[in-house]
Amino acid sequence: MLHNKSEYYELPIKYDETVVRLLVQSPKRMYVYWDISDQTIQEFSKKYFDYAKSTPILRIINLTKNYFYDIPIDPFANNYYIDVEDENCEYEVELGRTFHDKFADIYMSNHVTIPNSTPLPFENENEEILFKNYICLDTKKMRVNIPKQRLRQDYGDLPFGIEDNISSNSMK
Repeated sequence: MLHNKSEYYELPIKYDETVVRLLVQSPKRMYVYWDISDQTIQEFSKKYFDYAKSTPILRIINLTKNYFYDIPIDPFANNYYIDVEDENCEYEVELGRTFHDKFADIYMSNHVTIPNSTPLPFENENEEILFKNYICLDTKKMRVNIPKQRLRQDYGDLPFGIEDNISSNSMK
């Protein structure tokens, strides 16, 4: 006799573990998710002020440029996308709450580094970066490294005899 097993599994709404995790989504956006345990909520209410009467806040901290700003969030939210202005900076997020303009922290996230959205120009014209299986295309202000495999996928045989014209020291 076969038993009809359900393959449906419902994820818990809450894991009852205090955690704040920050991830880089793009050079202009981060993603943060969190969970707050019941014990942390009780300890917060004893130490600071009534958790239920306070407003949840994400404090976005730019560690590289040494500034922060606060974003009020929905009390029922457990994740948030954060748009950032500064590239090539290290960030962290502090989850907290405010009551009568007083901020109290709950938990700090990990640190992340937001990358640049464009390639950085070389500071020294003679600077060489050597990549195996890459083709270096030089422009006046920057060098772009393109994987040979990607060029072959897009164009078939490499165009304009480009592989023949590459200096041997850029292909090591």
